[in-house]
Amino acid sequence: MPNESVLRRAILNGAFTYTARPDPLPGDLRMSWGIAVLILALFYSRGKKSNFQKLQFLAHSVRLPEGREEVRGLLSGEYKPTDVSVRVEPSLNRAVALAHALRLVKIEKGTSVSLTDQGVRMAEAIVKEGEILTDEMHFLSDVAPRMTDALMKRVWRLEDLL
Repeated sequence: MPNESVLRRAILNGAFTYTARPDPLPGDLRMSWGIAVLILALFYSRGKKSNFQKLQFLAHSVRLPEGREEVRGLLSGEYKPTDVSVRVEPSLNRAVALAHALRLVKIEKGTSVSLTDQGVRMAEAIVKEGEILTDEMHFLSDVAPRMTDALMKRVWRLEDLL
């Protein structure tokens, strides 16, 4: 096909420019956001440590104002565990893996995650900066220390349905 080769030559020999543009991506899908939220959730948790259930719950809740309000309502007694939405946040596992590779967190027995000294320094830097992740920081500092294992079992197992 002679026309195809003429077109191909025109494309290959033609001058063009390429300008890289960022793909629009919601903040909660950006790995930098996910790692920062993970670090803050652990920073505000008791002992700077948490199990995966709590981290999954916080990672899902922190994303939207409605989720944050549900958790605050759960902790105040306004909502029952069956009233709040709960789901596994796929990005959390990637954030944990990357944070572990960056030596920001330790994974203990495959069931809990804790901050390393380097992770604590990162969390302190995020808090000190003060102009980023403000909604997330306020939410996590308020609720993470109050989330107990017993409450998490009730939320994840939906025992109130019985």
